[in-house]
Amino acid sequence: MAEFGSGGERAGVLYALLGLNGLLILALFCVAGLRVARKLMGRRFGEPAPRLHIRFIALFALAALAPAVLTAGFHALVLGRGLEFWLGDQVNTLVENVADIAREQAPEELELARIQLQSMANDLSQPEAVEALRSNRILYSAYLREQAIRRNFQAAYVIDSQSTVLARAEAQNAPEYAAPSGRLFEVLGETPIAVSDPIQRQDEPDYVRMLVDLPAYEDALLYVVWYHDFSLLTQTEAATSAFRQAVAREEQMRRLFLVVYAEAAALILAGAIWIALSAANRVVQPVGRLVSAAERVRRGDLDARVDVSGDHDELGALGRAFNRMTRQLKSQRGALLEVNAEAERRRAFIEAVLTGVSAGVVGVDEAGRITLMNRSAAALLGLEPETAVGEPIGEAAPVFRAVIEEAERRPSDVAERQIDLTAEDGALIHLNVRAARDDDGGLVITFDDVTRLVAAQRNAAWRDVARRIAHEIKNPLTPIQLSAERLRRKYREHVPEDGLDTFDRCVDTIVRQVSDIGRMVDEFSAFARMPAPKMEAADLGEVAQGAVFAQRVASPQIRVTLDRPSEPVTVECDSRLATQALANILKNAAESVSARMEAEGSKAVGLIAVTVCGENGFGLIEVRDDGLGWPSPDKARLTEPYMTTREKGTGLGLAIVRRVMEDHQGRLELDDPGEGQAGAVVRLAFPLLDVDQLRTKPAHSAQA
Repeated sequence: MAEFGSGGERAGVLYALLGLNGLLILALFCVAGLRVARKLMGRRFGEPAPRLHIRFIALFALAALAPAVLTAGFHALVLGRGLEFWLGDQVNTLVENVADIAREQAPEELELARIQLQSMANDLSQPEAVEALRSNRILYSAYLREQAIRRNFQAAYVIDSQSTVLARAEAQNAPEYAAPSGRLFEVLGETPIAVSDPIQRQDEPDYVRMLVDLPAYEDALLYVVWYHDFSLLTQTEAATSAFRQAVAREEQMRRLFLVVYAEAAALILAGAIWIALSAANRVVQPVGRLVSAAERVRRGDLDARVDVSGDHDELGALGRAFNRMTRQLKSQRGALLEVNAEAERRRAFIEAVLTGVSAGVVGVDEAGRITLMNRSAAALLGLEPETAVGEPIGEAAPVFRAVIEEAERRPSDVAERQIDLTAEDGALIHLNVRAARDDDGGLVITFDDVTRLVAAQRNAAWRDVARRIAHEIKNPLTPIQLSAERLRRKYREHVPEDGLDTFDRCVDTIVRQVSDIGRMVDEFSAFARMPAPKMEAADLGEVAQGAVFAQRVASPQIRVTLDRPSEPVTVECDSRLATQALANILKNAAESVSARMEAEGSKAVGLIAVTVCGENGFGLIEVRDDGLGWPSPDKARLTEPYMTTREKGTGLGLAIVRRVMEDHQGRLELDDPGEGQAGAVVRLAFPLLDVDQLRTKPAHSAQA
């Protein structure tokens, strides 16, 4: 067992060394593989395939592996023959036969000992012997010794069932008495003679204990010790086991040989690959430098040069010619880049000019496709310049078809038209469009947003009309009203009783209609004489608070709420005009809510919600009501003068509000409350006043 353990330890050390050697060989393969992979990866960057390297590697590997394979086959044959001879079937049969003989010898001798024991038990069962045990123990002990010596037992005992010794006979070298084990008694119950397991001793003879029943006695058993040499059997078994282990290790030895030889072959192969790469590099390096330089030139690096120092052969001449070619290419490309840069600067200047102008510019080629569109044109047409370029002009901007057709009919003239365009929010945009042919046969379309100009012209015309109407109508209104009141005072008492009621109704109608006409004339006058705003810092919350209070007093049947932030929303505005604009919005909202309540016959309180907040650089006043809503889907037309849907409306309320917001550089937004909700939403957006600007204004005023 010690030798086996020592062999196992030696095998472990051997395998550890083989594993370490394998790791080193694997590392060498990895380094060589990285060199090969680096050569192969050059193909991704346009370098030529390393076919020469691959050929070198293949030839060197074949030269290294062919002898190794032949030698491995020879050694495998010789080793196999030797192992088969020493560990073959003949030797195995001989060892197994010797082991079988040793195994059969011990049972035969043990059977002879059983026979002797049974004969001794028969002799001790004679009546004289039984009587001697009771009457003369000394004589019985001598007789027992004689029987033990005659049958070659080293010790003999007559014991009872409690293992008490009744008589004994022992040789000088006999082992000490040991009571029979319980297992021995159990075996005796199953067989006539019980035999213990062999007891082997290192420096003394081996023995077994045997037990047999003495039926002639009342309670007595014969217990003997029999010496026998079991070393032959043990040595035979050990030798057989060692031989079997050797046979079992035959395959392990073969594998070990294969591993050692495989590592040696792998080491040779890795060395061959390394040497092949080095040899190929020495051959391919000059050509590789030229190929790498050519690839750099292909990618645009004209500074690439081939190192030809020390090369005076044909490859050196080729490298010098390549260097001259790259220098010429670099000088020529420099000139081309300078010309291209100048053209690019001009193009960038033109694009900057087109981007900065407020007019929209669209370029169209001969095929009718868009080639150029500046940001103003894209914003007015609601297109993206990147996606619009390349699209047919008739599909991208169909509003220009009429002016394009006119320009095609008269190529020498500039076609000009005014086109109305509807924006995404429903507002009407007026465009003044011009189209002219260019030198390449295409079209250049320019257009301006003249919506504000048209609106300003209309407002100026309406203000002139309002001023004339106010002047022509207001003068006779006072005499008419005074005359009607005088008629009532002077002639009422002369009117018969049956016509008095009619007389009063007529006079009241005249006075009421004159009052209504006077109110309309006042609105005409206000629209015609719109004063310039006096700008000052104001809190929109306070402006809304005053207008909301006035509306609550004017419309007690409607609940008017105000939601304003705790912090002031400071804007620069004319508080009087801003309050007037908000009052017009609240008045329209109250009239819409009252009309809705009257139409539905509802007794529930109407609602007008006013919200003040700051958002995206603007101070907002939002008015939301639950009235009838907007009468027209084209909300932009509602802000034009004299555009109204009410019987007694003048159509100047929203026009005045729009004028006020334009004077404040703000916005008037008309919106719907949302899907499924009734009413309308109006937002007044004033530019927020910068806090720093607000703080520096008093100082500037003081200096002034």
